[in-house]
Amino acid sequence: MKRHFHFLMQVFLHSITAFGGPQNHLLQMQKRFCERHNYLSKDELYDLNGFCNILPGPTSTQVLSAIAFKRGKLLLAIITLLIWILPATIFFLIIVLLMNYFSNRNISLHFLHFMQPMALGFLAFAGYKMIRNVINTGNAVAIMIIAFAVTIFVKSAFTFPSIFLFSIILSNFRHDDLPPYKFKMKLKWGNIIAFIGIELGAALAGDFTTRNYLNWHKPLVLFENFYRFGAITFGGGQLLVPVLFEQFVLHKNYFSATDYLTGVGLVQALPGPVFSIATFAGGMAMHELGKMNEVLGCLIGMVGIFLPGFLLLIFLFPVWTELRQYPFIKRGLAGINAATVGFIIASSYIMFKEMPFDVKNIAVMSATFALLLIEKIPTPFIALGCLLIGIFIH
Repeated sequence: MKRHFHFLMQVFLHSITAFGGPQNHLLQMQKRFCERHNYLSKDELYDLNGFCNILPGPTSTQVLSAIAFKRGKLLLAIITLLIWILPATIFFLIIVLLMNYFSNRNISLHFLHFMQPMALGFLAFAGYKMIRNVINTGNAVAIMIIAFAVTIFVKSAFTFPSIFLFSIILSNFRHDDLPPYKFKMKLKWGNIIAFIGIELGAALAGDFTTRNYLNWHKPLVLFENFYRFGAITFGGGQLLVPVLFEQFVLHKNYFSATDYLTGVGLVQALPGPVFSIATFAGGMAMHELGKMNEVLGCLIGMVGIFLPGFLLLIFLFPVWTELRQYPFIKRGLAGINAATVGFIIASSYIMFKEMPFDVKNIAVMSATFALLLIEKIPTPFIALGCLLIGIFIH
């Protein structure tokens, strides 16, 4: 591993300086890993990004892990993954412990108030950008509208995977000039067996412990939830945000919408993957069981949300050259992206209804969207501004 020390150091520097979500992460990876240090070419980077976009899971995390896997196989990929996700994970662990510390001592958290409308401004902007980049055919418009309507009116654990499956099928009915392609390479099924086996094992264990009221039912159910969401969430952290909101706030009432939106606002101010919001959600879901269980919840959120995407990456990366020629995958990605836009718009609407309605919140949300639109102010400074506003305005 000595010869990879410099690369791992760059990964660490990237983990504490990469703000703004997967789109900005890609540009920062291009500067650091392509232009400054020549670990790979720009074309290779964008090729890896295209591959990771067809996988569920955290896109920028998978791109970074793919670079490491290409350079040093599995061990380097695992170490790279840990270096990339740990700073944000540690931060959210501290935040979870502090929030309950302040709450138990009646210490006001009013200074975090405007992180909630700021988070909605970020989510609305993500939907706007994806509409411009993705919604370019009548087929895509139809999928987006259907995903929006179903998310608003249907509350079920099967909503998201069902819509994704429908979107992939519908997108493959369009007419295009993609030539047929016969898949030639043989797959090594070890990782995919582990991928499916972990999900089934966690689901069965969670169901058994819940029905028998055993003490470990909640951690097991949490792990299954996070693992499942990591396995079906396409489109990056912007889509995971509403998925966790629907499951843990609206469906299970593990914590309040106010607490969750505060966490969403904080994740926008942090470097690293937006998927790290799962660390916050896991810790908050366990807050009634004591500090050690809060730590356990944070770890469950971290492992559960990142593991499935990493397993899929390692399973499919060796055959990516073949997979990217397959018309079904090319068309299916367009459908997934269109459904993602519908989810984001619907979730923005649902979360907006949960936010206290007043002029200051609307102003902060609108200002956040406008500042992101003009692209002149880095996202950490927007978050810092909202914190300062919260300190001086009650």
